[in-house]
Amino acid sequence: MNRPTTPTLRPPLRAAAIAALALLLAADARAQAPVPGDVAPVRKPSGGASLPTVAEIERALLARRFEEAHEMIARRDAAGAADGELLYNDACALAQLGRLAAAEARLLEAVRRGFRDFDHMEADEDLEPIRASTTYEAIMESRARLEQPKPAPERSRGDARRRARDPLAEWKTAHGDGYRYETDAERGLQYATYLDEAAHARMKDELERLERHLIDAYFGKPPEDPVLIAVVRPEDAKRYLESKEIRGTYQHAERRLVARDVGQSLQHEFVHLMHFGHMERTGQRHPIWIQEGLASLYEDYGFRPDGSVEFRPNVRFNIARRQVVSGTAMRWKELAGLKAEAFMADAERLYPQVRAMFEFMARERRLEAFYKELLATSAESPDGLRAIERAFGEPAGTVEERWKRWMKERGAIDDSVSRGDASLGFAAEDAGDGVRIRSFVPKSAARAAGLRVDDVVLAIDGTPVRNREELTLAAAKLEVGREVLVRFRRDGAESEVRVAPRPLGGP
Repeated sequence: MNRPTTPTLRPPLRAAAIAALALLLAADARAQAPVPGDVAPVRKPSGGASLPTVAEIERALLARRFEEAHEMIARRDAAGAADGELLYNDACALAQLGRLAAAEARLLEAVRRGFRDFDHMEADEDLEPIRASTTYEAIMESRARLEQPKPAPERSRGDARRRARDPLAEWKTAHGDGYRYETDAERGLQYATYLDEAAHARMKDELERLERHLIDAYFGKPPEDPVLIAVVRPEDAKRYLESKEIRGTYQHAERRLVARDVGQSLQHEFVHLMHFGHMERTGQRHPIWIQEGLASLYEDYGFRPDGSVEFRPNVRFNIARRQVVSGTAMRWKELAGLKAEAFMADAERLYPQVRAMFEFMARERRLEAFYKELLATSAESPDGLRAIERAFGEPAGTVEERWKRWMKERGAIDDSVSRGDASLGFAAEDAGDGVRIRSFVPKSAARAAGLRVDDVVLAIDGTPVRNREELTLAAAKLEVGREVLVRFRRDGAESEVRVAPRPLGGP
């Protein structure tokens, strides 16, 4: 969410805040630390009304119903039944609601009451609105004095820890039996999907192959804590995705990826899932243009016969190319310095540009080298420009000019179907792992080939069409009269049929 952050105060004032924080917490430091897992006794408020349970609060947080969660935590706090962890969650809720001063105060109170998971605090995107506040900076700069002794670093995946709650169990609590559930402990992945058995298995195989590639190319190992991948039912989507235009999201604090279908957004968010885990392990936070550029790159890709990856242009490419041709593309130096809020405020323009930048690095066979250099230079050059220079062996400005020439020379891609263009001749809606035929145009090629209303089209000539956007790109490549093989599902059984495209709106 794009919320304004509190301006950072001058260093002397921040130092004073740190000193004040240390004094404020001195009594707590002398007190005996609570035993992990202890729960304060629940006292009922006057009138006999029962307090909200922690499980109820967690369900509200899971569904991102922040106002409801805040009100329930406030009731427990008023009754003396809120610990540091609940108050920390309240700080996150208040930050996402835009109540920044209250969020800062709540965060400080959470630390006073024993919350000490500072690694989680640093990685938690829900605190982004107050990240630049004096209170937050004072807490983080005082963490060495506040942290409890850490356990031995060697541990097996799945060990109990606060930020590694079981996201699959949380999803089951919230949604019950309406999903297909599966756990892959070896890869650190959990699944909750409303797909049928074949579609679920196909999605899982594709993500496992993508995970192996990402590990080899960039991230080194799978997630350390269980992460949930949920392909959400349409009726549940509004609990996690703010609008119909948002097709997926990854929330690292909850270790939860939610997508409407198994198409580009699932792949995009899965790269975020892997990237955030790596940033957490390395103690780095890469700039937003790198996070979104890398994730956007994997929206459209395929594996060649030799196992290497081929990145394909998608609907973002023409947008980026028009910016380059018109001279309105943002200069790399300016782009690299953007904070997350500024980047997201201009997302429609910048997502296409950063994807095109990463596609260029991949075409130049410099992408993996860039990421390795990013890890090596993050401290000295947190904006990532030094990594570009070391990967390419030339100034970033020179690489930028070569990128612009490549964008212009490549030419636009066909990303639409107009009257007279080759067409299969049907209207469709998204169906999770494909597109469901809702109606046919007159003299439809698909209908003539035997397809019916409610058939779910899964692929065209081997290219997946997992949503309407992918269907449009696949249809834009068709030629009138040249048969294509259409894979579809009818009544739970998958089959194939050859279709000869006809001109859209033709006689």
